[in-house]
Amino acid sequence: MADDQNPELPLTPPGGGDGTGIPGAANIQPVNIEEEMRRSYLDYSMSVIIGRALPDVRDGLKPVHRRILYAMYDMNLLHNRKHSKCAGVVGELLKKYHPHGDGAVYDALVRLAQPWSLRYPLIDGQGNFGSVDGDPPAAYRYTECRMTRIAEEMLADIEKDSVDFVPNFDEQTEEPTVLPTRIPNLLINGSNGIAVGMATNIPPHNLTEIVDATITLINNPATQLPEILQIVKGPDFPTAGIIHGKSGILEAYTHGRGRFMMRARAAIESISKDRQAIIVTEIPYQVNKARLVERIAQLVNDKIIEDISDIRDESDRDGMRIVIELKRGSEPQIVLNQLFKHTSMQEGFSMIFLAVVNGQPKEMGLIQAIQHFINHRVDVVRRRTAYLLARAREREHILEGYITALDHLDNVIAIIRGSSNRADARDNLVAYFAGRRIDINTTGLVPRMDPERPFTAIQADAILELQLHRLTRLSIDEITKELGQVRDGIVNYESILGSEKKLRGVIIKELEEIRKQYGDERRTVIEDEAAEIQLEDLIADEQVAVTVSHSGYLKRTAISTYRNQRRGGTGRMGMKTRDEDFVEHLFIASTHAYILIFTNTGRVYWLKVYEIPDVGAAGKGKHIGNLVSLQPGEAVRTMLAVRNLEEEGRFVFFATRNATVKKTELKDFCHVMSRGIIAINIDKGDELVGVTLTDGNQIIFLASHAGQAIRFEEDDVRSMGRNATGVRGMKLDDGDYIVGMATTPKDVKKAEADVEKVKAKAGLPEATATDETLPIKGSLILSVTENGFGKRTAAEEYRLQSRGGRGVINVKTTERNGKVVGIAQVTEKTEVMLISQYGKIIRMDSRTIRESGRSAQGVRLLNIEAGDRVAAAVVIPVQEEPNGGLIQ
Repeated sequence: MADDQNPELPLTPPGGGDGTGIPGAANIQPVNIEEEMRRSYLDYSMSVIIGRALPDVRDGLKPVHRRILYAMYDMNLLHNRKHSKCAGVVGELLKKYHPHGDGAVYDALVRLAQPWSLRYPLIDGQGNFGSVDGDPPAAYRYTECRMTRIAEEMLADIEKDSVDFVPNFDEQTEEPTVLPTRIPNLLINGSNGIAVGMATNIPPHNLTEIVDATITLINNPATQLPEILQIVKGPDFPTAGIIHGKSGILEAYTHGRGRFMMRARAAIESISKDRQAIIVTEIPYQVNKARLVERIAQLVNDKIIEDISDIRDESDRDGMRIVIELKRGSEPQIVLNQLFKHTSMQEGFSMIFLAVVNGQPKEMGLIQAIQHFINHRVDVVRRRTAYLLARAREREHILEGYITALDHLDNVIAIIRGSSNRADARDNLVAYFAGRRIDINTTGLVPRMDPERPFTAIQADAILELQLHRLTRLSIDEITKELGQVRDGIVNYESILGSEKKLRGVIIKELEEIRKQYGDERRTVIEDEAAEIQLEDLIADEQVAVTVSHSGYLKRTAISTYRNQRRGGTGRMGMKTRDEDFVEHLFIASTHAYILIFTNTGRVYWLKVYEIPDVGAAGKGKHIGNLVSLQPGEAVRTMLAVRNLEEEGRFVFFATRNATVKKTELKDFCHVMSRGIIAINIDKGDELVGVTLTDGNQIIFLASHAGQAIRFEEDDVRSMGRNATGVRGMKLDDGDYIVGMATTPKDVKKAEADVEKVKAKAGLPEATATDETLPIKGSLILSVTENGFGKRTAAEEYRLQSRGGRGVINVKTTERNGKVVGIAQVTEKTEVMLISQYGKIIRMDSRTIRESGRSAQGVRLLNIEAGDRVAAAVVIPVQEEPNGGLIQ
């Protein structure tokens, strides 16, 4: 086509007259791309904000939901009519109001019918509309719907000029800009949506509470939030559940944003003599029940929660019921706490009170949201009243025409009969009552009309449409009565429009009717943060034995499980282990104590004793990796029980295999988390073997595998930070290493001097101490060898040296004894547990072990099988009963 034949192209040479080589380039307008992008993005974002994602503060609806309800109202799908196919509703919506995808429209419709999504559903669905398990709804060709009764309250008076209408997308019909709702839908059903650069998340509330708060604000607009909070307790979810804490709710109600925790409602039931189950009957809002059950099963399979034996969903039409059966001996509260921690049985809800106000997104508090609804109702009632007043005046005018015509009925009939057509009859009637001459014979006097209220063509048309039966005396009385009622209505409407107080009284009356018709009890329980149950309060404060196997299985068992035996006994099975596994550590602690778990690599982890599974003496327990996040290659070396991690004047003293020692303040470990932190910097080829708590004023005792030992003052080691390596504590021979560490009080110096005096009097040199019991009752060191032999020796038997020395003989490591495997400090009132690698445990009074000299070989403590060897020895502290007795 030639250029002169195309009006869109200028007359330019080929390639463009401006030299750009682009046809039609002269019509291209250069713009700043930054400004164009900004303008276009703002236009897009406002379209999303106003037209899609955010609800209107007045009716609480997004455009698609408003159009759905209006389309159903237009189709007469009221609550008392038959259900109609959802496909028809979707089609009507797409045809007239919402030219978008049918899938999105149907999804929005389905949500309005789900009782677990909306606190007060707006659509009554028939068929499969999904489930709380996340099942999808049936296709819209199968499902049917109609409006609920409460939804009709949102469209009440919509035909009485109560709201504005605008042309639809193709200007073939009109749609409302907002619904004249009588219910505060934004608050009672909530809303959530993500727009561009902003989001809203308003939780549902109880209708009774919100209506009461609205009435309170209408009566006293100066009401403050604390007074409103006495009425509105907080969100009220359709799935019920429990809300923990009010601080986040108060923050949101004040400033528009806040966060609180939701929890499932769970009860503990006994299903047999020694087994219990957790029964979940309510879940947090918007939680998928099926996914929750799957998540719990996954946690069990991954051994994150090991105390659950079975889980099943027994929910039916009568309500929700998830049964979580527990293993024998499990602590239900601990399992429940784990479920809250690892599953959606506990979920956070972030409230964002954001809605469209006067065409703009605005964040607001609770009172502001209610006030916007009140303002909307004031506007709706005022417009409705003005509409009703206009209609009443129109009706009064017509009724007055009837009365006037009936007073001159014979002449009116004569005029109508004498007129050539309807228009002529109308004109003749108007002329007759105006006193003008007409060409029709009439009788009687000319009617006298009030000049301010003349007879009009409208009245004449009404008379012409009057049916003959209305001319009876009964009908005349009815007209007179109706006129009186209409005039009373006019007076009422005028008084409402003339008095703000009366107008607000109308709103209050309608709200009271709404409350009476639809109000119900709260479903969600709100608990104060201070009233939250602390798990520790549910656990008895008692001493337990904590055991750790070589493979890392951890458990706690009541001390009473292990009965007292004489030394040399066969013991009892203390932990069920596999052939390749054996018990490596035993620790005594209170269930309420903190446990600092120190590993061979010098890291420390934090744990509560009651978090360790409580199983029988022969039970296997739980792998420590499920309780703390150990790194690859780490093994537990020592566990310390501490009640107060921030106690001043307490120190943690370390000893490594290569005889390095270090002292660090206890408070440096008060923020230890399950992921662990560095407690001591370990050199390559070294590892941690012992950790103890001190007051900074102790005597340190180190013992080696080859039978050597050294004592030195703790003051010889200065306090260092967590990342420090430490200093040399003992000089070792090649191949030797440290097997244990103990501490004794400093006041043993005097006892040490007394021992030397006893030896001198007996003529015994230091190197030839005998097995005779020494006349000293200070701190005693128990040394245990790998072949089951042991001895108690007074700490004062080992002379005090400077840090870093070679030490003195502790135990003669003969073929009978074997090498030293461990040491421990004992008294006359303590008991001792010995553990073999095969899991055999024996418990005995420490005083039954003969007190011997420093270089003695000791006595047999545990008969062990061939191939077995002692793995560890642990001291059990004696508890006092309330009456002062002892618990052994």
